[in-house]
Amino acid sequence: MKVLKGLLPLVLIFLFVVSGLSAQEEDSGSLTIEELYLSSDIEIQLIRSQAVSENRDNKILALQTIRQMLDDGRVTQNDQAVVVVLESLAGEGVTKTVRSGGRVVNNYPEVRRQAVQLLGQIGGERAQEILFDVVDDDPEPMVLSEAVYALGVIGSNENMRTTLYLADVLDRNTARVNPDNNLAFASLLSLEKLMRSEEGIADPDVLASLLDVVGGNYIQTVRLKALDVIEQLREMGR
Repeated sequence: MKVLKGLLPLVLIFLFVVSGLSAQEEDSGSLTIEELYLSSDIEIQLIRSQAVSENRDNKILALQTIRQMLDDGRVTQNDQAVVVVLESLAGEGVTKTVRSGGRVVNNYPEVRRQAVQLLGQIGGERAQEILFDVVDDDPEPMVLSEAVYALGVIGSNENMRTTLYLADVLDRNTARVNPDNNLAFASLLSLEKLMRSEEGIADPDVLASLLDVVGGNYIQTVRLKALDVIEQLREMGR
């Protein structure tokens, strides 16, 4: 009985530590860039400081560091701290604004473009959701094109969600008087990647979107690419 009484405090301490660790694991998915200053990783702290700086060059340096980490194989889709930084940079000047004299002073499209490109290379569910948000919110054509291409690089297409989303992007673009050729081409490349990874896309809405591009107000390169994707679909459907 004395032995049991002596062990009880140790057991309670153990359970407390385990529950604390579990809570940390559960909260990791909701990490914000403001919380990264608590990280014990000096490199993450440096990247975070550069990303939240008002200086555009510092933000570019943060992106360059992340790119190097990715090239070195030191970043995966499970590295939420890096994804959080990229999420912040992907919204720079759009969802995250700094104003002076009534105007936005942190509108850096190139920062956003590089951020979404890196999100595509890292991949994962959270990166994909961030890219969907970027396509919905960002007004800059080059950022949109990079984001839709990144969705194809990630390659996740559960329940045809990504292919149908890209088809909708194409539809809205085609309906414009002067559609964006780069956005259309990037969307076609993404659809092509998804099609190859799944050995075809059997959806009439996607095919209808492709046919609309063929007959749309696009340059010849875009229309021919749409025909090429349609032909690949036809071959895979045999």
